[in-house]
Amino acid sequence: MSLLSALTTATSGLNAAQAGIDIASRNITNANVDGYTKKTQTQTTRIIDGQSSTVRIEQITRLVNAQLQTDVRNQTSTVEELKVIDDFLGRLELEFGRPEDNASISAKITDLKKSFQVLATNPDSSTAQADVLRAATAVAESFQSLSGAVQDLRAEADTRISESVDNINEALANIEKLNGEIGARSAVGESTADLEDERDRWVAKLAEEMDIRTFDRPDGTIAIMTGGSDFLLDQTAVTITFTPTNTVGPDVALNAVFLDNGYNAPFSINGSINSGKLGGLLELRDTILPLAQDQLDSLAFELAQQFDTINVGGNTANIDLFVDAGNAIPGGDQGFSAQIQVNPTVTATPSILRDGNGGTFTASGVSDNSLALAVIDMFDNAQAFVAVNGLNGTATIEEFAAELVSYQANQKADYESQLGFQNQVRNLLEERLRDESGVNVDEELASLIQLESAFAASARVLSSVQDALDELLGVIR
Repeated sequence: MSLLSALTTATSGLNAAQAGIDIASRNITNANVDGYTKKTQTQTTRIIDGQSSTVRIEQITRLVNAQLQTDVRNQTSTVEELKVIDDFLGRLELEFGRPEDNASISAKITDLKKSFQVLATNPDSSTAQADVLRAATAVAESFQSLSGAVQDLRAEADTRISESVDNINEALANIEKLNGEIGARSAVGESTADLEDERDRWVAKLAEEMDIRTFDRPDGTIAIMTGGSDFLLDQTAVTITFTPTNTVGPDVALNAVFLDNGYNAPFSINGSINSGKLGGLLELRDTILPLAQDQLDSLAFELAQQFDTINVGGNTANIDLFVDAGNAIPGGDQGFSAQIQVNPTVTATPSILRDGNGGTFTASGVSDNSLALAVIDMFDNAQAFVAVNGLNGTATIEEFAAELVSYQANQKADYESQLGFQNQVRNLLEERLRDESGVNVDEELASLIQLESAFAASARVLSSVQDALDELLGVIR
């Protein structure tokens, strides 16, 4: 080997060792940076005339298990959906309480029944009549409060949908930009490893907001679709639009999330979003919370209906204790729990609780407790409620109320359990991904020692070549 060849080989060895040291150092420095993947650089030996020559340094690449990365993203979408739902249901459970809590709607309905039991012992007592009206007012106010809480949570979900849509658009815009930079670098043979890490971080943020599917393109770019197969990004990113609803109420239809791809008219993608924060918020706003409202409305409606016509020993008596905002017995259950109030006519004339206000029943005197006893029987008899999911359609009023309250607590416990399990699964997947694609500091330190030895060896070769050249120049002189 000539001195020039030795010099060239040693120099390339120095450069290769230095490049390897730089990468190992960078890996160690960024080992704890979220989303950073291990970088590698393949080094090969050039063969010239059958002999080893200089070291060829390839592009910097990264080690990523693509399938495992996809699994982590999908699991993240599931966990974020459950987190949102669990948070809202926790607050809903606090509003409803438990059946045995004095402040629960179940307890207040039981208190109303007890007030009629006291009235039955002294039907002409103004104090007993006033106690019935106070208990009835507490029931009505509890219904209104719970309905208001449900709609407040729906309004909050609606607002947070807008925030989620903003996050989605930001992520898509950044991914589109990084796609362009990655495509440009790939076209000229430059490394895109760091840009791919940055893009993965934005894809992970997008997966937190909604379930997605990604596809690799030959030029290094990616395409993204919703879980329901609507394109979010290919060459360019689409725009997701959403307008929060100004007024949220039991009978108000709330706005959908739209996709605008610039080619077709914007269309709703509510059905294409199955998980992520956005999926959880939509499920809360459009399914879970409306069901709680329906359950409340069913209970309030049946309660009002039962006080409208009461069977008193073969006769009928009307008390009309509960009415809607127009002071009328409601014709349907939708939204009634938000309007329910004690009938002002009964409040003005408490003796209606003893005598009734219409029907075929006539009290025999001021001590007649027939109507109060009939009301107690009404509480004890099973009623047919407006059908709602999750609750028995036939039950006593107290049983239905207790079941309604318990349903909220059971639903919260169920989602909390799901969240705990799914979060464990995600943690295991993330750990596997870190093991396969992350940086092992011990391995990098061992590699660093080897590279430093290689660097020193190449440096010694250069020094030896320099000494030989100095001797040769000395001879020439």
